[in-house]
Amino acid sequence: MDDPQLRPAILRILARWGRLPESDLVRWLPPPQTARLRPEVFRALVDEGLVELSAIGDERVLAITERGRAAIERPL
Repeated sequence: MDDPQLRPAILRILARWGRLPESDLVRWLPPPQTARLRPEVFRALVDEGLVELSAIGDERVLAITERGRAAIERPL
């Protein structure tokens, strides 16, 4: 089940930092949301153009897009 607060929380964290390794982003999420986090959530955000996903070394890095910043200002 998808937590309706998870996607906005990810976008708010990325809006603050701009770009974060996945492991750092997960540490910023509250424990209940971390437990519900699935790779599909990141894929959906990428597919919608809200974040970009890249690999640096063995770490996945997420960066918010302008569309993602705009989504924070209006409900998803």
